[in-house]
Amino acid sequence: MASFLPVLRIKQLLLFLVGLVFFSTQASSKDVTIGMGNFEPYYIAEEHGGIFTEIITAAFKEIPDHDPVFIFGRPNNRLWQDFNRRKVDAVSNLFFNVEVEACRSDPAFRFRDVAISLAEKNLTLEKVKDLKGLSIISFQGAKDFFGPEFSETVEDSVFSVASDPGVQAQALWDGRVDVSVGDMFIFLNSLKNLSGNNVPASLFKIHDILPVVYTHMGFWDLELCAKFNKALQKIKDNGEYEKIYDRYLRLYGVTSNPSG
Repeated sequence: MASFLPVLRIKQLLLFLVGLVFFSTQASSKDVTIGMGNFEPYYIAEEHGGIFTEIITAAFKEIPDHDPVFIFGRPNNRLWQDFNRRKVDAVSNLFFNVEVEACRSDPAFRFRDVAISLAEKNLTLEKVKDLKGLSIISFQGAKDFFGPEFSETVEDSVFSVASDPGVQAQALWDGRVDVSVGDMFIFLNSLKNLSGNNVPASLFKIHDILPVVYTHMGFWDLELCAKFNKALQKIKDNGEYEKIYDRYLRLYGVTSNPSG
């Protein structure tokens, strides 16, 4: 009995030390406030979700001494202003042409701008110039955003702009335009909101004729920026990055890689 007590006390001491190390690690984790946007499905505030949110969360799981604290609901210009004024520690969706003095991460977030038509019209669009002569709707500022070739092409088309992505989806579904040009995920989300899933994505054809655009994270902490880049590369290498995008495509009823 006497020999049993020291063994028991040693085990208790070891458990205490393990618990102490665990709680010390938890206590030393640093919160990182991150400015987040306001457009679905890249940001879904009520679920603390969305494509970009999930990418950041997956990367921070590889950075155990820092915890992301998301601040949702900022339009892009507000996001960048808050970051430059150091109201947040980091910012998501930083475009390449936004001037910041902080560390810009490696390309982190992928936008997929596409042309979308009704499948029944059987349009074949293989390049931007194939839009010539069609009735097109896009977002405000699209001509500048997509560059000279797009701008010149739509000069010979019936071109209109929408202040809200839902207007683009509705106009295409109603047959008032031939093509909607903009982000694929935002269109699919708008279509779902309009129809309540009653209009399947299979009724539309996605034409992958525009270049892929990437945006970045911004960090004031240079060391954290480097850690994030390593974590981002890890989730790209292990497939988690693409799984996030694929999961959202399936949610909208798109089961294969859109093309042509």
